[in-house]
Amino acid sequence: MNIKALIGSALVLGCLASASAFAQTCTVQRIAAGANVFFVPSGGPGTYNILGWGNGTGGGATTYNSLLNAAAQRCVLVAAATTANSGGGTQVRDAVAAARTRFANILRQPLRICTSGHSQGGGGSFNAANVIGSSVDCIIAVQPDTVFTTSIQRPVAANVDTTCIFSTGDRLAPAQPSNLNNCRRNSTIFRTVTTSGTHFSTVGTTGGQPGVAQRAQIDRLLR
Repeated sequence: MNIKALIGSALVLGCLASASAFAQTCTVQRIAAGANVFFVPSGGPGTYNILGWGNGTGGGATTYNSLLNAAAQRCVLVAAATTANSGGGTQVRDAVAAARTRFANILRQPLRICTSGHSQGGGGSFNAANVIGSSVDCIIAVQPDTVFTTSIQRPVAANVDTTCIFSTGDRLAPAQPSNLNNCRRNSTIFRTVTTSGTHFSTVGTTGGQPGVAQRAQIDRLLR
């Protein structure tokens, strides 16, 4: 029987403690290939799990370059779609599939896959998990918009560990009144993390407090 697990709101201080405890041991090479950009780690454990990434509306992998590079420094291979419209999840699915083929020799076995994204891409990370299928283990949705630019098409599988990160200064994709509820009702294993910052804290930087929270979840789920 599936048991609904809601793990209450976590303060960003907890994320900071987790993030600061992790030594960033991996160096990162950015590889652009067709419709995808890969942030490929080296060093650390030598084999890596995958984080599939979807951009916010109007953005591309370059928009989030610093955030994704910082994510890959946690010793995870980031497979980013270049599309500015990632809500449907198919482009993230294709990026993950390309990473599994291109970098098969450095992928961990058994492999863990997590979908992630910001804004439209955050909402789309649920759809990406569904279109990728049973190989997805987790979702890290950063300030997900599930109202205006995309909608979650159906609940994810009961075994998918889902985290939605919201920010108190976010006026475009706030937790309330709808986004938090949409994330919760489409997940079985669910937690929410509340940070400071605006909707654009993730853009052009390592992500501010939302980025710290994302990396804390990467440490928890993909190390």
